[in-house]
Amino acid sequence: MLLVVACVLITMAGVPASGSVLRGIDGRLVYVTHAQSEDIAAFRVGTDGRPRRVGDLIKTGSGTGPSPVMFSPDGRTAYVLNRGNNTVAAYRVGSQGELRLLGTAPTGDAFGLALAPDGSSLFAANQSGTVSAFTIDGAGRPRSAGDPVPTGFALPQGLGVSPDGRFLYVGHGEPDSPGPRDPDVIVRFAIGPKAALRKVGRPVQTNPSGAQIVFTPDGRFAYIATTFDSVVDGFRVGRDGELTPVPGSPFKAALFAEGAVVSPDGRHLFVAGSGDEPDPGGVSAYTINGDGSLSETPGSPFSAGMFPVGIDTTPDGRHLLVSSANGDPSLLFTFAIAADGRLSQAGPPLLTGGTFSMFQSLGVQPDQGPVAELTVRVRAAGEATPFDASRSSDPDGTVARFDWDFGDGATLKDGGPAPDHIYRRAGTFIATVTVTDDENCSTALVFTGTSAHCNGSARARASRSVTVPR
Repeated sequence: MLLVVACVLITMAGVPASGSVLRGIDGRLVYVTHAQSEDIAAFRVGTDGRPRRVGDLIKTGSGTGPSPVMFSPDGRTAYVLNRGNNTVAAYRVGSQGELRLLGTAPTGDAFGLALAPDGSSLFAANQSGTVSAFTIDGAGRPRSAGDPVPTGFALPQGLGVSPDGRFLYVGHGEPDSPGPRDPDVIVRFAIGPKAALRKVGRPVQTNPSGAQIVFTPDGRFAYIATTFDSVVDGFRVGRDGELTPVPGSPFKAALFAEGAVVSPDGRHLFVAGSGDEPDPGGVSAYTINGDGSLSETPGSPFSAGMFPVGIDTTPDGRHLLVSSANGDPSLLFTFAIAADGRLSQAGPPLLTGGTFSMFQSLGVQPDQGPVAELTVRVRAAGEATPFDASRSSDPDGTVARFDWDFGDGATLKDGGPAPDHIYRRAGTFIATVTVTDDENCSTALVFTGTSAHCNGSARARASRSVTVPR
């Protein structure tokens, strides 16, 4: 299949294009797609959790029907699945939320979309019974990795990639078929070089119509929202990617459970049920227990307008955003997340300006990890040696925490940017500082199945060899 590359510039009125994606003073970028009005609304969400519109609606073109949207781990590219014309589009993200079309590639009759944790590949579940796989080139454009791969079952729908990037999981089912139903399945593929897919293991039964698949960031547990019976199936993930049910699975959820997200700290699961008249659905909230079982939060499900579908958290895990189809027009809800997972609405919902938000219709730009810098002015044993990491930086925020290991067995947690340390004996030691930014991002890549929350890396840690004289 050929990649169709366009050099079309799609911008918001009065906003210049830019390659920078640094978090603005007004907050982090959020996109909401609209399948019916065929456009994308851009918002910035600040630390108060309240989104603010940015510019005009971004038109995606007649017949596109955009639905899933997600960011690359570095936040510079947004991928949109156009269910109207069966393509996936890649856009360069500007600093003010403007989008420049990089190119499109054909899918089948796709429903769900997922990225690999490192952003090197992209996958679309085609309801005709296949998965389309794409590699991502250096410019962020998707390129077909070969013919679509059959799953062996009807109606692939939601999918997710394990946090270690080794496996792709694909759910199946038709959300609203009447009459008796057999359980659907999750099919597992090993992900090889250049996004090559190889089916492995046995299919695992789920309740009917598996939609979004998400993981705890440590990869130990997986959850799938199953639409037809309005429940969540939970699984323990084995060493080789095999799935076994967690105690108590399945767990009840809001009507027509569809969208799902795990909080960046792995403590909570949130599931959006699209509902139907007269039951509009809502957002079910759970605590994830040590054995992977779920305890529903008191007050759950929480109201989020009519037909809530798209769902994601902010990278710091303090707020949950939900796009609601709400008939005409669509709405964007924001909730503050309490320590126990309870949700409280952070201000009134906002009109998105478009109509009919669908599955995976909301994406939040990932946090970019900080960069540590360390200098040392060595002193003799018994004297105070000054350390300085004050030149450490964060590309989209500020450095908030400095954790120190001086190499002689002494450590200093949250010790500030420039502590002193006394080495009691001469010798050579490896001193290390690890920095964390204001959204709790550090060395780890925090990924929960479809896109990243935190694009952390080893650059958040710096070490120096310290030779202490007598």
